[in-house]
Amino acid sequence: MTPGRFFKVITRNWAAKLFCFAIAVVVVLFNSMGKIESRTMNIPFRLYTNSEYLTIQDIPRTIKVSLRGNKDDIYSILSSDLTASADFTGVSENGNYTRPIKIERSGSALYISPLEINTTPNQISFAFERKTIKRIPLEPVVIGTPAEGYEISGTLLSPNFVTVEGPESVLDSISSFKTTSVDLEGHSDNFSVQVGVENSNKFVRVLNSDVRLSLSIAKIMVVRTVQNVSILLARCDENLTAVPNVQAGSIKLEVNSQRADTISASSMKLVAELDNIKEPGTYILPLKPAVPKGMNMVGFSPDTVEITVTSKNITPQSEQSAEPAPTPAATAPAASPANSAAPAEKPAQ
Repeated sequence: MTPGRFFKVITRNWAAKLFCFAIAVVVVLFNSMGKIESRTMNIPFRLYTNSEYLTIQDIPRTIKVSLRGNKDDIYSILSSDLTASADFTGVSENGNYTRPIKIERSGSALYISPLEINTTPNQISFAFERKTIKRIPLEPVVIGTPAEGYEISGTLLSPNFVTVEGPESVLDSISSFKTTSVDLEGHSDNFSVQVGVENSNKFVRVLNSDVRLSLSIAKIMVVRTVQNVSILLARCDENLTAVPNVQAGSIKLEVNSQRADTISASSMKLVAELDNIKEPGTYILPLKPAVPKGMNMVGFSPDTVEITVTSKNITPQSEQSAEPAPTPAATAPAASPANSAAPAEKPAQ
């Protein structure tokens, strides 16, 4: 067929042919449009940052996206086939920054076309601060009560601080951290235990968690003053008689609270030792407390006592007056120079 004849055939009834072609295009478009649908889903979100800076805001785990495409195609896409991300690696100083959200395809989403993907929102903003490492004091948390009659006498944390990492403004607002709780219910002995660090701030990371708490448990001691404690004169020469100017004193004791109601004056003494007194006279001697085992002496009163010492061989004056007048040989004891010169006061050796 010659070109001229071919052209005549093509253009013959061209209006009808053009109409049919338009109808065919419309049919194809309607058929395609019938298969186009939209779908929304949440996909993982990833934030890329400068390792020297930290955000002080919550980072979303997912981002909402809308998919538009062939019905069969878009419903074959899994949430793991798409990943949303924002790149803040260029941050170099404290401040607020905004970056667009980008979508990365993987899996079945790589081979679907056409596919329209839109994020909500299409950009994201974060505030960043320089990362800081700081030591913050650590406080022990102890619950429960020791055994009856016992108390905590001391606590020791090793170390007594915690090293943390976080935004500078957040760390500046924290004065201390606390340990996980330790229950000492019923304990009567010292013990040591490994403890953790309580951290409720999601912007702060604890760098050291190897902490040991040692607790010292001791008996509860109370102070009691015992009155009417007898004064005892000890080691007096057998030829002498000694009499104190006071008969009783008091002793202040530190005792276990469980024994506080059992102590009595009869179980203790204030002792003056006369082993260095060899002749009559008046002496002031120091007192020494004698208390039962397990009781700590805090103080006592009086701390000295005045002692009057006489000889057992001296006959009282009333008996001498009733006897006949002594012969010159018998008057020697009454005029004894030793008795008349006895010291008025002599300190204990």
